[in-house]
Amino acid sequence: MDLTPRHGAEEASPSRVRRELQGRRRAVVMSVFAILLILTAFVVIKGLRNATVFFRNVDEAVEARDDLGDRRFRLQGRVIPSSVTSEGGVTTFELIHNCSVASVRHTTDPPQLFESPWIPVVLEGHWQDGSETTVAGTADFFFLSDNMLVKHTNEYADANGERVSEAPPDGLLDGCDLALGDSGESS
Repeated sequence: MDLTPRHGAEEASPSRVRRELQGRRRAVVMSVFAILLILTAFVVIKGLRNATVFFRNVDEAVEARDDLGDRRFRLQGRVIPSSVTSEGGVTTFELIHNCSVASVRHTTDPPQLFESPWIPVVLEGHWQDGSETTVAGTADFFFLSDNMLVKHTNEYADANGERVSEAPPDGLLDGCDLALGDSGESS
């Protein structure tokens, strides 16, 4: 009689089964960990991409227009009240900062506070080619915006209505050679 262990019996030993189960568990845990790592990386990259939308004042953005190309950035300035028009869901206006003017086409509804004269705003969008005439002259580009932030609260305008006027804020147009019409004086 042959008393040598059979090869099949060795495979079914409890220690071997335990090792196989541990190996499978380890593979599942590693797979879940890899998926979580990939999802975390995606969220971080998406967040960093949104954080890299940088901020420029009108004068800086106009000066760096060629360098900016069609990349998205945030544009800051004050709205020239006489330039605001709205047609077909697009609000057009001009922004001024340090005597530089940019024409803007905003494609979503502006906030209610946007109606205040000389309101400071921050817009998110990019430069777009197209001939535009502004109070500063003619330009071959405009700023196409789809997101607007107004820089003050309604409480001030409500509580201090007599202080809110169509006249530009003190010092805003000092040294500017612009034809502003009814919205302010040119210097």
